[in-house]
Parts: sequence; structure tokens; C-alpha cells
Amino acid sequence: MSIGKAKSPVENASSLIKGSSPLRTDIVDVAAVLFVVGGVASFVISLLAIPLMSAGLPFTFSSVFLIVLVITLICSLGAVHCYTLVTKRLLSEAGIRGMIFGALLLIFSLGFVGNFSPVASTSLTEASAVLVLVGGGICFLLRHTTLSSSRIRQ
Repeated sequence: MSIGKAKSPVENASSLIKGSSPLRTDIVDVAAVLFVVGGVASFVISLLAIPLMSAGLPFTFSSVFLIVLVITLICSLGAVHCYTLVTKRLLSEAGIRGMIFGALLLIFSLGFVGNFSPVASTSLTEASAVLVLVGGGICFLLRHTTLSSSRIRQ
């Protein structure tokens, strides 16, 4: 009988870091949920912006408003697309895209673009943008774990 060589504490720690733990899997799943909730909420609020802005108010639809609305809808759908990237474990792509989409949604929800009131300016709009931003940050931080299956490695 041969007894295998015992691993050193450094080898044990590195194998734990490299291995996929249930905690990392749960954190990635939380990021996926954040993408879906934030993306769908910002999409619905953006769609409701048109009737809210024109309901009895002397508001004219300017080209800046329409451009911001279209970009907000695209970013919302992009956040939902980040969910599919997370389910495919493409964390690097989901992280970068999620942070970009979340930052754009936050900029537009705070009203930094144009000289009109923000698109359906509510705390829910800002919260959904922050959810997408946090989901992107989580995926970006975990992009080099074994959970990630980047196209470069394949």
C-alpha cells in the first residue's frame, strides 16, 4: 500500500480558490437575478414614460427625449441579454456589458442628459439601474473563476 503525499496548506488553499464552490455559484446566480430584475424594471418604466410624460402636461416630444428613450430601452434589453450571458457562464462579457448598461441607465435616470425632467424619474428607475450595475460588477469580479467559460479559453 502506498500512501499519497499530503498536500501542503498552500496547495489546499489554491485548490479551494480554483475550484468552483457553491458560494460562487450562488453569487453568480444572484448576479443573473439582478440583471433580470433591473433590466425588466427599467424596460417597463421606460415604456411607461411616454404616457406619463404626455398625460395632461404641456410636454412636446423633443428629439433629445426620444433619443434618450431609445437608448434607455436598448440598455434595458441589453441588461436582460446579460442574464443569458451569465447562464452560459460568460462572466467577462456579462460583467463589462452589465457595467456599461447600468452606468448608462443610471446617467439617464438621474437626468444628466437633456434639459428635461428625467425619463419617469423615480427611485425605482435609479434602483433598477443600480441593480444592473451591481450585477455587472459581480460578474466582472468573478470573471477569472472556474465558473467562467470565456470564448478565449475554449
